[in-house]
Amino acid sequence: MTVYRRPASGVPAGDAIPFASGGEYHLFHLGSPAGTVRYPERVRTTWYHVRSRDLATWEELPPALVPGSGDEPDANGVWTGSLIEASGIFHLFYTGHKLGSQSPQTICHATSRDLVTFEKDKANPIVRPAPPFEEVDWRDPFVMWNAHEQCYWMLIAGRLQIGPRWRRGCIALATSPDLVTWSVESDPLYAPMNTFCPECPELFQLGDRWYLVYSRFSEDAATICRVADNPRGPWRVPERESFDGRRWYASKSMPTPHGRAFFGWVHDREGDTDTGAWLWGGDFTAAREVTATASGDLRIRLPEQVKAAFTRPIAFAVSDPSADAEEGLAVALGAEGRFEWRRIEVSGQNFLLTARFTSGGNPSTFGLLLRPDSDLGGHAIVFDRLRGSVSIVRWPPPLDTFWADLVGRSGETREVDGPRVVEHFLEWSLDGSGVECELLVSGSVIELYVNGTVALSHRIYEGNPGSLGVFSEDGPVSFAIRRLRGEG
Repeated sequence: MTVYRRPASGVPAGDAIPFASGGEYHLFHLGSPAGTVRYPERVRTTWYHVRSRDLATWEELPPALVPGSGDEPDANGVWTGSLIEASGIFHLFYTGHKLGSQSPQTICHATSRDLVTFEKDKANPIVRPAPPFEEVDWRDPFVMWNAHEQCYWMLIAGRLQIGPRWRRGCIALATSPDLVTWSVESDPLYAPMNTFCPECPELFQLGDRWYLVYSRFSEDAATICRVADNPRGPWRVPERESFDGRRWYASKSMPTPHGRAFFGWVHDREGDTDTGAWLWGGDFTAAREVTATASGDLRIRLPEQVKAAFTRPIAFAVSDPSADAEEGLAVALGAEGRFEWRRIEVSGQNFLLTARFTSGGNPSTFGLLLRPDSDLGGHAIVFDRLRGSVSIVRWPPPLDTFWADLVGRSGETREVDGPRVVEHFLEWSLDGSGVECELLVSGSVIELYVNGTVALSHRIYEGNPGSLGVFSEDGPVSFAIRRLRGEG
């Protein structure tokens, strides 16, 4: 399979556990039981397993870990964790979920010699929560070797017993000399007091800096990072803290020759509609390559191996084209004081579009339309000069009750994501080389990569996936389609 989304069985995919070994990339991840929607049935998860040599073409292997039964500590799900190799043995650490237990989330262990078949540790659970940490939230172990301190580290997503209820999430630290005996430090590694729980933490080094990455489970959900000169901190906020938006979640990474490959998933919506409740689990986006700049900031781009997997030419048509381009067409539009747009029809529902915006003028906004109707309803990718941002925006935006009634949209359900479902502040210029976009569409999953710097993801069910558009407001813009391909 190319660009892995979810298991062939179609079950929802969640929380990535990437692992590189022997020249291969392994993506372990959680998967919900088929047909489940609500907690706790949907989170009685299994560890699924795929592998690749190029981050683009994937082979599905048998599930690595399944839930236990009876009074076993993982009877209600094997949740997120990590892997590490020591002396030829692969150690898998995971969260055991057991409803009704005093400690419903505990840290468990399994081992393997071939990375395919794993045997659970009879001593499970191996690490339980204890003061100053709460009993309930104690999950997502990330294990690494700390060469400086000559011991193994285990990061655990937890919560302190004391502090504001919605803000006392923390990352606990346990240490071990041998991956068997673990001691939990009384002081957390990180306690920002800004989230209910920092889920799926990981810690890695790029260059001279250390990066602490976790998924912020709060009203401002996102996979974010902190940076430090030492693995114990102190941790500071980089110029851009988030890797995407709130619907690309629980992302984790593994090393590549150029940096790190990150994997995250986009939520399903109940009923497969744009108004359905957001659910746990969904589809993975393509792998993302993350590298560090000299200043320590992180840049996100689509790996060349993934782009190379899109080889099949796809036909398209643009209303009122104005020039030839590499793929056949370009568009010039926009004028001072006006909004202009052109429709683009693509003959396919799964494709990678590479395009470039340039201008000698100064438009206030410009961008791409996603599945527009005749009234331009749908979603749009908006580059906003005044805000200094790029975002995926709902058109028309959700209204409060008063305005919805006034314009005849009574009973409208407010979208929890707001009108800007994803937004990144980004310095860009239309002069010279302009702004380059890579739009990856896979059914209802939308991925946008801009200038090899930021990524934005969302899920859009309604409308025709092959219907796009380009627009400009208050100034001229040239839009050139450089490449349009489907998976080969």
